[in-house]
Amino acid sequence: MNFNDYGRAMARYNTWQNGVLFGLCEQIGDTERRHDRGMFFGSIHGTLNHLLYIDLRILGILQTGQAEPYDACTIVADDFGTLVKMRAETDTAIATFVDDNDHSWQDEIRELTGLDGITRKLPRQLFLMQLFNHQTHHRSQITSELHKMGLDYGITDVPLTPDLPI
Repeated sequence: MNFNDYGRAMARYNTWQNGVLFGLCEQIGDTERRHDRGMFFGSIHGTLNHLLYIDLRILGILQTGQAEPYDACTIVADDFGTLVKMRAETDTAIATFVDDNDHSWQDEIRELTGLDGITRKLPRQLFLMQLFNHQTHHRSQITSELHKMGLDYGITDVPLTPDLPI
């Protein structure tokens, strides 16, 4: 598997897992989604919002090499319906990006100043890896909360992704 295949497989996995996650989150209702559970971003809704915000930032870096300064307080979508719509649109944009025939972006290096204040020169491929890793990290926080509520998240194994494009 080359990096292009990795990107396509992970984009498919990401779309599948976000579909499962949002389906379960729809079942619990807005009050439960917004309940402060002591998570890093407070609530399930806050964490879903953070995921979308970071995906849009990283997608911007991948597409243009640039991103706006990070703001932890950014609310991308305050209502769940808009969040669902934007999540689906963003997952489609990620899949479209990795499926593009022009992969010259992979060889480019970008400078990024992290929250630690250190500026690093990084390959753009690393940002795609971070996008998927970040998704997995925060989805696991949400699935833990859903489990406490008695909801079974189900299978999360990458090789079992439906319609894996490899």
